Amino acid sequence: MRVAVTGGLGRIGRAVVAELGGHGYETVRIDVSPMRGQSGGYRRADLRELWQAVDALDGVDAVVHLAATGVPDSHTLHPELAEGATYTANTASTYNVFQAAAVHNIRRVVWASSETVLGPPFQVAGPSCLPLDERHPLCPETSYALSKAAGEAAARHFAHRYAMTLVALRFSVVMDQAEYAALPEYWAEPERGRWNLWSYVDLADVAVSCRLALAAPVDGALALTVAAPDTLSNRTTAELLDTFCRGVRVTRSLGAFESLQCSAKARALLGGCPARSWRDSGV
Repeated sequence: MRVAVTGGLGRIGRAVVAELGGHGYETVRIDVSPMRGQSGGYRRADLRELWQAVDALDGVDAVVHLAATGVPDSHTLHPELAEGATYTANTASTYNVFQAAAVHNIRRVVWASSETVLGPPFQVAGPSCLPLDERHPLCPETSYALSKAAGEAAARHFAHRYAMTLVALRFSVVMDQAEYAALPEYWAEPERGRWNLWSYVDLADVAVSCRLALAAPVDGALALTVAAPDTLSNRTTAELLDTFCRGVRVTRSLGAFESLQCSAKARALLGGCPARSWRDSGV
């Protein structure tokens, strides 16, 4: 199978390309940035333009769509302009990738949504209940989160109109071994993690979840929470709840360090991923 990976030159894109290559997939990296050195398996495209998306996806069998504009530039005099640019870029590129896939009769698109569609950073309102899972209402508080929620709505449209399968992976903050080394500093200010409920996901699990989602026996448009099974904190989950989340309804008993973002549906449908923990890293 030949898989296009948008944002293929980025940190996550490189990990996904390596994971897919290690399991027999042929990959085409698509990125707006130029590729240095060997250019095989690479196409340069600005996915905000539909014609470039259509050109870039020509001849592939499936898509992993990772390309996106992240947190808006906080140094602008008018932050609304940066927020608007983020929303416009992400909604346009996601729509164009979905439409280009439909043009080429590509039946499977796996794409990066975000935990933020469910409310993080919770500055307007807190979660309605914990742990967060796919039943929690969409409550985007930023233009980035709103763009991902719009992408999920677009996925439902394309699944309905073209009988495509589009799997949105709502990734938590992506971390790796080098970042785990800085956790003791993070533990000194536990309130810092409340914005996303001390959640994260290991980079290797992100790559594996993309690979598994390409072949998962699912249909239509669906969205899956993808977070590590535990929190980033050295405090117990019960202590975090008691200190920082009083008054929030907890729907079930939780393990000592269990995550407040539930990935049970993803593990069931994708086959056991995500599973990695920073606690196995030696920190």
